[in-house]
Amino acid sequence: MSLQLTRKTINQHPLHYVDQGTGPVLLFCHGLLASSQMWQAQITELTKQYRCIAVDLWGHGQSKTLPESCENLQDVAKDLLDLMNTLEVSNFAVIGHGSGGAIAAEMVLMAPARVQGLVMLNSFVGFEPQVNCVKYQGFMAQVANAQAMPTALATSLTELFFSKDAMQLSQQNVALTQAIEQFNQQLTDINAVQVPPLIKFANMAIFKRDTLESVETLTLPTLIAVGLNGYLRTALESYLMHDCIDGSQLLHIDQAGHLANIEQAEFFNQHLIDFLSKVNFN
Repeated sequence: MSLQLTRKTINQHPLHYVDQGTGPVLLFCHGLLASSQMWQAQITELTKQYRCIAVDLWGHGQSKTLPESCENLQDVAKDLLDLMNTLEVSNFAVIGHGSGGAIAAEMVLMAPARVQGLVMLNSFVGFEPQVNCVKYQGFMAQVANAQAMPTALATSLTELFFSKDAMQLSQQNVALTQAIEQFNQQLTDINAVQVPPLIKFANMAIFKRDTLESVETLTLPTLIAVGLNGYLRTALESYLMHDCIDGSQLLHIDQAGHLANIEQAEFFNQHLIDFLSKVNFN
């Protein structure tokens, strides 16, 4: 069952988000080509203790547009802070995946007094390696040319988002099969209206600024998690961020790829709950 979304007008555009539970607030930020639906297993568990807000970022999910004034991930971070203002949420923790982790870090740098905890899953806040930039631009060029997500590309991207063994393991794992099919369907649902904002967002994510030196100033509780069997991010990048952020925790997730929170939901949830229990929400 899909998570139910509502929306607010932020920066003159409709921004869609999930808002469930009560208690200290957690803001979930997905990465490029994902959506708020990727957090279903976390929201199901964490709403027992927390108010969970999961956003469909610009150009993704139901948020099919992107404000003209939004030019980089700092602008996205500002729009998310505006959303929290609109919802009258003063303090919260941010949980980011992929480029959503880079956006989460920008939020902390922008409003350090408001963000009590930071989780980055399969993220990197440094410059994107050139080989990745070329590869990702190639993917998005196919989307631009087709003005949709080509079926073959959706299949290839889905394989990249899950672990290297996921397709084989899914033959014996119904839940994993459903997760793979759901992600593939989400990609194939991308239509011509969504393509221009999605491509602009992709370029913002691919060519994000390097904040490795900036995050050295962070003092808030931070959890850096990485799937060890994925295609898109390396454990070395997480080690670099762990070294830069004093006092941060590093979590290795075995048998998981980019969507480690889906493939190893129970393991990730338990470590997330343990981490959040030590965050001082005030």
